[in-house]
Amino acid sequence: MSARPRSLVCAVALAATAALVACRLPRESPTPRFWVLTPVDARPSDAPATRVIGVGPVELPAYLDRAAVVTRSGPRLEVAAFDLWGQPLGESVISVMGRNLEAMVPGTSVQLFPWNVAPQDLNERVAIQFTRFEADSDGAVHLDASWQLRSGDGPKLLASGRASFAEPLAQNGGVEGITVAMSRALEALSRDIAAHLSAP
Repeated sequence: MSARPRSLVCAVALAATAALVACRLPRESPTPRFWVLTPVDARPSDAPATRVIGVGPVELPAYLDRAAVVTRSGPRLEVAAFDLWGQPLGESVISVMGRNLEAMVPGTSVQLFPWNVAPQDLNERVAIQFTRFEADSDGAVHLDASWQLRSGDGPKLLASGRASFAEPLAQNGGVEGITVAMSRALEALSRDIAAHLSAP
């Protein structure tokens, strides 16, 4: 065999060996990204608290009860591999709704479920059931929910309602755009509920 073909064979063998070694080396996984929902950008009222509202419990569809961000494309669900919630989504929803209601209803103090006070110490309590709360491939976040406002110390129903909102996604906004639109949808739901909370 001439020197040139021999050197070519050696080069090919070395390249194949390098490729094999590279395949066996551990690959660095993408770094997970953690996301949160945010309340309205407003200070709570300076008015002294004269009522206590319990916020929760909140029920979400089972497919949203996971650490990863879930989106929808028609009937198909997409579960993100590296975009994760910084806290359970249900807890985040309760927290944001509570902060929103404190800002929107003057003189209100909020207790988040599970409450740290006895039910009889609540003036009212609101429970929310979501049937949908995710971004869709149609370019919007969809929120569908029903809610019930009851007296704090008993089952008396004071008000109830159903809400459906579609918040458009920013073009090329990615998951950050999704969380912003989800926060806007919670703001709209909070305003819907706040409108049924009479002044203390």
